[in-house]
Amino acid sequence: MDKFIQFLENHLGMIECGCTNDDRGERLPVQIVKYSKGPFSGTKTFSTLGLSKVPLTSYVSGKQIWQELIFISYSNIGNLNIPALLTQVSQMALDSSTAFLRGDVIGPYGPIFEDSNLEALYVTGPGYFPDSFDAFKVDDKKTIIMAWLIPITSKEAEFIKQKGWEEFEDKLVELDPDLIDFKRESII
Repeated sequence: MDKFIQFLENHLGMIECGCTNDDRGERLPVQIVKYSKGPFSGTKTFSTLGLSKVPLTSYVSGKQIWQELIFISYSNIGNLNIPALLTQVSQMALDSSTAFLRGDVIGPYGPIFEDSNLEALYVTGPGYFPDSFDAFKVDDKKTIIMAWLIPITSKEAEFIKQKGWEEFEDKLVELDPDLIDFKRESII
């Protein structure tokens, strides 16, 4: 795990803090960690740490996948409910023993943040980071995949359901919205 933590800190900066217990003192299913930087100036990254200890199954191929989840925010907004959000999504993966795959949509479940119209999470590769951050090879049998959770609107979630994730990602490339702005408008 030490080499994996070094891999994370090489890409995300030093670990600033982490939590292993919730507000009631109960043990979380995975640790949630906040790093000193994000993909560019003025951002921070959060991740799960320990989700990759449990092999999850791809519902497409049936293969085992080890993954950690990341979430990016602006530094000046604080933590909001990002640790709780990562905890909840991790618990969903653990309860179902199923990995989140590129193009998956989690939700919509109503506003994720106060005064925001973002209601779901879109799963993709960590596109704002160098390709070297996509995965960490533990050994010949195990590679940890990094999955980025992007908050999206219910219209965007519906678009993905109707048109597919490839068309959604094409729109992201075409329109280049600020995916870290939790008050952004829908691109659909």
